[in-house]
Amino acid sequence: MKKIKSVLTEHFFIALGSLILALSINMFLAPNKTSGGGVGTIATIFYHLFDVKMSLTNLVCNAILFVLGYKFLGKYAVVKTISGILSLSLFLEITSYLPVYTEDIIIATIVGGILMGVGVGLAVRFGASTGGSDFAALMIKKFLPHISVATIILVIDTLIIALSGIVFHDFTITVYSAIALYISSIVTDAIVTIGDAAKGIQIISTKYEEIADVIMSKLERGVTGMDCTGMYTKNAGKMLYCVVSPKELPVIVKLIKSVDDGAFIIINDAREVLGEGFKIKTIYDDVQTGINQ
Repeated sequence: MKKIKSVLTEHFFIALGSLILALSINMFLAPNKTSGGGVGTIATIFYHLFDVKMSLTNLVCNAILFVLGYKFLGKYAVVKTISGILSLSLFLEITSYLPVYTEDIIIATIVGGILMGVGVGLAVRFGASTGGSDFAALMIKKFLPHISVATIILVIDTLIIALSGIVFHDFTITVYSAIALYISSIVTDAIVTIGDAAKGIQIISTKYEEIADVIMSKLERGVTGMDCTGMYTKNAGKMLYCVVSPKELPVIVKLIKSVDDGAFIIINDAREVLGEGFKIKTIYDDVQTGINQ
C-alpha cells in the first residue's frame, strides 16, 4: 500500500508539473513568440509558421526522442518519462483554449519563465522528464560523460533559441527567450534541490574517536575518518568528515566543542547530497554517475 501511494504521488506531481509547464507555454511564452528552449521552441515555430498544434508537435518530437533514447533510462524511469511526455501533450491541448497574455512581453517572459521552471522542476524532482532538450541531454551524456547534463541542456536550448530568432527574423525574441530560459533554469534548480542542501564538516582533533562516537550516538550521522599528519608537529592522526543538514549544524558544533574545545572545524556548503538520510536519486543522477537502474 505504501509503494502504491508513493507511485501515485509521483505521477500526481509529474502531471501537475506538466500542467504548469503547459500553462507557461500556451498562455505566456508562445503567444509572444518567446520560449525557454527545447521542444517548446520548435512547437512555437511550427505553430506560428504552419498553424500546427503545439500538443501535436510536442508529442511527435518527443516520441522520436523517446524511441532513440529509451534504452538509456531505467525501467521505471521509462514509465515516468512516458507519463511526463503524454501529460504535457494532453495539457498543451487543454490549455490551448485558455486566454493568452500579450499586453507586456517583459511580464510574459518573467511569468512564463517562472512557471516553466516550476513545471520542469516538479517533473525532474520526481524522477521524470517532460521530454525535449533535457531528454536529449540524457542521451548525449552517454557519449560525452565529462560534460554535465545541465551544460548539455544549456547548449541545446541556446542553439534552439537562436534558431527561433533566425526563423522569426527578430533579435528581440531571441533575447527575451534567453531571459525566459535563464529564469526557468534558476527556478528549476531551486525546485529540484530544495531541501537537499547540506553542510560538510571537517574536524581535526586529537580526540577524534570520542568526537566520532558522540556524533554517531547523539545525531545518528555517519562519520568518516581519514588518515592525516600535522606537518608542523609531524603527529599522525585522523581527520573526521561528516555531512549534516543545516539545522543540525549548531548542534554538531556544540557536540564537538563539548569534547574538544580546541578542535579545528572546517564547514563547507554541500549543494546536493545523495544517499541515506538525504535526496533519493533521479534518472538524471543515474546518468551523471553512469548507473542505470
